[in-house]
Amino acid sequence: MKKVTFLIAAHNEEKHIAEVLDNLKNLKKSFPNIEVIVGNDGSTDKTSSIVDKYKFVKHVHLNERKGKHAVINKIIKLAKSEIIIVHDADWIFKVNNPEDFELMISWFDDPIVGGVAESFPIEYETGIKNNSLAYLGNLYGNFLWIEFLKKRYTNVKNGLRIVDSKNGFPFLVNVFRKRLYKENTTLGDDFERSLEILNNDYNVVVVDNPKLPRMHTLTYTMSFKDILKQKTRTAKARDQVFSKYNVHINFFNFYIPLLFFYILNIHKTRSFKAAFSLFLWIIIFIYGSVVSKFKNRNLSTEKGWLMRAQR
Repeated sequence: MKKVTFLIAAHNEEKHIAEVLDNLKNLKKSFPNIEVIVGNDGSTDKTSSIVDKYKFVKHVHLNERKGKHAVINKIIKLAKSEIIIVHDADWIFKVNNPEDFELMISWFDDPIVGGVAESFPIEYETGIKNNSLAYLGNLYGNFLWIEFLKKRYTNVKNGLRIVDSKNGFPFLVNVFRKRLYKENTTLGDDFERSLEILNNDYNVVVVDNPKLPRMHTLTYTMSFKDILKQKTRTAKARDQVFSKYNVHINFFNFYIPLLFFYILNIHKTRSFKAAFSLFLWIIIFIYGSVVSKFKNRNLSTEKGWLMRAQR
């Protein structure tokens, strides 16, 4: 199997970083040649001392506080592998069996495969530990969003579902070929990676099976205040990315069809409470987008990364 490097940007992640690294340590037992690099961006809690306990981890001390994209821009230069996996510090990379991980990496044997998209929300099928309206709204809002993207912008070719449009709403990409990486400059770094791959005429693979290796959340507490902060920042990220890559997504060619898709597929929420939570999530999404147009007009990427949900 090709060598793989996991890149983790961390700032004050003492709650989750040990579980993240324990999981990768177990994965390394089956795949000894995986590499893990943690870019520690000025943590003031116990993150540094925890990471230092894992001898297989390359621990890079930074103190710039410019955000995740700046950390990844730095530490990717140290990666020795052909395949990169960007791993958030409050996510867990779940591999049900080693053969699944080998299968995913084998997709890169095809020279035109450039990356693998996040094809399910990180909350999806994790064994829901939070039945709050905020958590359910975020789960189903993002799940149906991605299902809409799959229906609108992908096709199955040679047994793989791939993105078939350079001009559609971008998928999120955290697994990719290192040589296709271009320094990220926006709040939408995972959007940027997707568009760079497509613009270089490589394929982005979209996964249909949620049991294959992918990221799951370790953060089960969530509030509508957190979601509003997240959606306000994401709206700014979309504006930055669309401007940088000249992507023309607007109310009529994307958001109205998406709204109808939500309405037609609301039964997939499986309960009245979840359906109601989705309705609230849509309102917050719209409100956050409007607020961002006015409040965040001059927001820098560095300051935008400080708008994190509480963990």
